Amino acid sequence: MTSERSAVRPLAGASRDAPRTSGLSGILTPRSVALVGASRRNLELVANVRRGTVDAAGVHPSNPEVAGLRCVPSLSALPAPPELAVLAVGPATIATSMRDALALGVRSFVVPGLGVEAGPEGPAAVRELRQLADDSGAAVLGPNCMGSARPDSPSAWLGTIPASFLPGSVAIVSQSGSIADAFLALGPRYGFSGVVSCGAELNRDAADWVAHFAADPATRVIGLFLETVRRPTAFREALRLAGEAGKPVVCLKVGRSEQARRAALAHTGAIVGSQAAFSAVLRSHGVLQVDDLPEMIELLGVFSTARRPTGTRIGAVTESGAEAALLGDHAEPNGLTFPALPERIRQRLRAGHPLLPTSNPLDPWAIAEPVAAFSTAIEALAEAGVYDLLIGQVDLSRHRGGTEQTWCGAVVRALADAGRRANVFTAVTTVHHTDPPEDLARYAAEHDVCLLKGIGPGLTAIARAAVWSPRVTAAVPPPRGAGLVEELAGLPAGSLSEFVSSALLERTGVAFARRVLAESADAAAAAAREIGFPVVVKTDGPAHKAREGGVLLDLTSPDAVSDAATRLAGRVLVAEQVAPGLEVFCGMVRDPDWGPVYALGRGGTQVESTTPVTFAGPLTPDSLRPLIGQAGLETWHEPLVAALLAMDALARGAPRVGEIDINPIICAADGAARAVDALIVLTTDIPDEDRP
Repeated sequence: MTSERSAVRPLAGASRDAPRTSGLSGILTPRSVALVGASRRNLELVANVRRGTVDAAGVHPSNPEVAGLRCVPSLSALPAPPELAVLAVGPATIATSMRDALALGVRSFVVPGLGVEAGPEGPAAVRELRQLADDSGAAVLGPNCMGSARPDSPSAWLGTIPASFLPGSVAIVSQSGSIADAFLALGPRYGFSGVVSCGAELNRDAADWVAHFAADPATRVIGLFLETVRRPTAFREALRLAGEAGKPVVCLKVGRSEQARRAALAHTGAIVGSQAAFSAVLRSHGVLQVDDLPEMIELLGVFSTARRPTGTRIGAVTESGAEAALLGDHAEPNGLTFPALPERIRQRLRAGHPLLPTSNPLDPWAIAEPVAAFSTAIEALAEAGVYDLLIGQVDLSRHRGGTEQTWCGAVVRALADAGRRANVFTAVTTVHHTDPPEDLARYAAEHDVCLLKGIGPGLTAIARAAVWSPRVTAAVPPPRGAGLVEELAGLPAGSLSEFVSSALLERTGVAFARRVLAESADAAAAAAREIGFPVVVKTDGPAHKAREGGVLLDLTSPDAVSDAATRLAGRVLVAEQVAPGLEVFCGMVRDPDWGPVYALGRGGTQVESTTPVTFAGPLTPDSLRPLIGQAGLETWHEPLVAALLAMDALARGAPRVGEIDINPIICAADGAARAVDALIVLTTDIPDEDRP
């Protein structure tokens, strides 16, 4: 992710810190709507604003009606002011139309045009609209967008809204119009509480819409397609609101291939590139990041149902042994299991169907008449009471024959009944990527059965949903670097020495090995006697001293220390040599958009050959526990929590601290841990308005 502040103009009149949801209900669910510029050139838009039962009118200078939409010659001729004005006019008249609407009290607008088709007059018109919106506090969706769509409601949508666009619980916020339109054309696999195409985001952006849907009772899950983030702080606040509402956010961001790796002294700057920083922020808020649209579609489908996966134990039926094997192959790497049927259920199945294999997954194909066999098998799985989710692996395709459609439909209906009785998540996975019969898809959506395309993608989506939990922000410890601000103000930008870096971190709570700064060989020998042998002697330089021969180990006498100090020349550090143990790396880099981002992983020389876990602050003990486990470092939880909280407190209190490396922290078998090397890199002074 490239830095967006230099590439994108901030939103008009928008706080950097808070989402703005005023006027958004009027855009998505207006009580009345006026289409300014209604004509036969935009018949789809005319048809869409007529959806539902609310009052809709067009504005046309001469036609009293356009494709069934009642029209008046001007906004002032309407019997009552509309809640929403859709401005489908060109750059020459659009500002006048907005002024007329604002004079009537309208504060919600959709501007689908003013893209490249507007020509050279477009940018000036956009600037004028921005000023009008700024001055009036109006909310504008667009310009250059597809608009907003909601099933069975008036929709300011440029394209065709198909009959298969059903009401439901999935909200889509997309900066791409074509991606938003792809969800309208998804078919009846699941329904939507709203689809919003943000476009160029004049004064309402993705952060505002995420916050809106976080508060929307009809929404269970939010799908987010991003090209950029205009207000990082407001975006994080919107994600926090979604987490507190218990609503998962599934995010796909494009532009990830442009990895701007900085050339930095600190390891962290190379590890945490701009895209890694963005991903770390998403993880810190419990957002599920995906890599492609099909992955996003399946994951949204799993979260769209009223009954979500609550565990990883699957009870399944399949139509072949090969497909049962495929289920197993994809389940195992996703942490999903197939517990055996209880013996009482096995006995009952054998009594009714002696030839039926009773292993899980159950394969009743060809054992008896398919409708009865599959229905019996699914009923048995539900009655077993040991499964968190029930799956039917059958080949749903609208191109199968009539006989196959009959028993495939029976599987979906049996899963609907079983899910309701057992109160468990139910789904159908299929080897096909073609659509199922439309009536069956509608039935599944209405009866809370999730239809998933592809065994692998389907099980991956289920597994991710099964372990998801809402991320609620806990109380954050106060920053500890405030007292250092004046102390750091007089220092030039760049890396601090190891002695100064370690001292700053030690003052904020990081445990370090004992060390003394020595100006001469005799002072180094005296320091070694004070510390106790063996000791380490190293240059008091910045990073990567060991690699450059600046560290001498295993020194056991004053003469050896004196010789080492003479060899290294200049000021040296004499430090306690900590006994060998697991070496851990902790680091922080201050991203220009997202603030402090952290890295944790194996340290020492391994830091350059392994991939640390990255995550964003502010940090709390509870938020760190799973991250330390993800890095495989659970045994040393307490000392690592202390080190990471100290880094976070320093980073938040002293904005000039741009990067921190602690490498390594040596973790002993008894659970103790001490850092033996550190680096802090200072940036130039950061103005208050530019601090994330």
